[in-house]
Amino acid sequence: MSLRKQIFLFILIVVPLAALVTGMAFLLTKQLNQVEAAQEHRFISYQLAQELLQSSDKLTRFARTYVATGDIKFKTYFNDVLAIRNGDMPKPSGYGGVYWDLVVAGILNPPDTQKVTSISLEKEMLNIGITLEEFGLLKDAQNRSDALVSLENRAMNDLMEFKIDDDGKVTPPDRNQAIALLHGAEYHKAKGAIMEPIGEFLKMVDQRTEIQLLGLNDNAEWILFILLLSSGLMLAVFVLFILILRKRLLLRGSQLIENVNRMAEGDLSIRNPVTSHDELDRLAVAINSMAESLDNALTASNEKTRVAEDQSLELAKQQSHSEKLLNNILPVLIADRLKKGESTIAETFPEVTVLFADIVGFTRMSSQLGPRQLVSMLNDIFGRFDELTVELKLEKIKTIGDCYMVVGGVPDRSPTHCQQVADFALRAMQKINEYSHDTGQQLSIRIGIHTGTVVAGIVGKQKYSYDLWGDVVNIASRMESAGMPNMIHVTESVRIRLADDYNFESRGTVELKGKGAMNTYFLLGKKDH
Repeated sequence: MSLRKQIFLFILIVVPLAALVTGMAFLLTKQLNQVEAAQEHRFISYQLAQELLQSSDKLTRFARTYVATGDIKFKTYFNDVLAIRNGDMPKPSGYGGVYWDLVVAGILNPPDTQKVTSISLEKEMLNIGITLEEFGLLKDAQNRSDALVSLENRAMNDLMEFKIDDDGKVTPPDRNQAIALLHGAEYHKAKGAIMEPIGEFLKMVDQRTEIQLLGLNDNAEWILFILLLSSGLMLAVFVLFILILRKRLLLRGSQLIENVNRMAEGDLSIRNPVTSHDELDRLAVAINSMAESLDNALTASNEKTRVAEDQSLELAKQQSHSEKLLNNILPVLIADRLKKGESTIAETFPEVTVLFADIVGFTRMSSQLGPRQLVSMLNDIFGRFDELTVELKLEKIKTIGDCYMVVGGVPDRSPTHCQQVADFALRAMQKINEYSHDTGQQLSIRIGIHTGTVVAGIVGKQKYSYDLWGDVVNIASRMESAGMPNMIHVTESVRIRLADDYNFESRGTVELKGKGAMNTYFLLGKKDH
């Protein structure tokens, strides 16, 4: 069976079960509401019976108090209680319980007859929906209470007031007889007779409510049983469906995804198994077909790629060789600008330091050494200088014979260009000493340094050359040629820039060719801070 049919069958089973569960839950709620209503109905019935008893007790209390004290307010309270019970006076808010005790104590005001519409106790009995038999018992209790009211009215009216007969004879009040009437055996018998129908009423209400609650509980149990059964069936269907999905969809789907990921990683030889001919199997067949096509295309592509890679590798080697040659000739920044298409590169650098270094007696040595020895010596010495330029971030401009030219602040501008070049000069002296020690050939160099503004740029069309122009270059060259072996000859402007960190020795005034007399100095080394 296909996954689509299985899902459709699951819906056909689950939807009716869900509807049944919902209906049973609604019925169970309705039954519980009916149970609550029955309990409330019994409580209200108890309240009415209690109110009837309380009204009878209040009538007795006020009648006895009136005949004992003669205070007319108790007779008024008596009439108010009777009027409220009969519906002739509205029932005040909070009526019942200790209401009349608070009125007698003066805490509450007597009932107001104009506030709300009145309703008799008899109508309240009818409104709560009790049976006719139950109503008859309460009505009988009220009638017996009304009969007791006749005795109470007789005591309060006939025996507590003056009477004149037809002959004009006046009968004075007889309080003792009124008291005796309200406390006599006849009164107590009538008072006790009220409880008999009320007790039967309460018993009848309990029996009726008990029967009603038993029936409601039985119905609720059946509804709960059906609800639990249908919920269990629905849960079982869900679990079964999940197990089927896990077996047919999740496990097979996971395997399918794993195989697809392996194919994506490059293993196009893997194939998905086909077993049940459902939707996943059709997807597996499509993926297998796609993998086979990709495998064939990849084989052809790999062959073409291999050829292209061989060609690209050869081209990359040639390009790397060309860039390496260009970077050896020109500064990296300038070479990058040329590769981006700039044809004319020329800039003014207001703050740079230029150094010239020359090997002393090189012309004489060149006549004594062979070509290979001569080139090897220069290559060794200048190679050590080249390492210093890289380490100190300076730019080598060129070598002319045995002369080595380096600049600081070009083309990478630097606020410490003068210090960098000074460090280069001091360490270049060390490199010459190291070379002399390593080879046994005693060499010495002259170094000249000047700082200021230069113009730098590219010259040439076929063979590029990055060079500097300006008085700074000429003066630095003159400083080197006018210097002394193994000494660093610097100008006044260099000394000013380095005076805080380096030691100098004044050489005095020196006549420079084409520049006239200048105060110059020898750079001795760094100060020991």
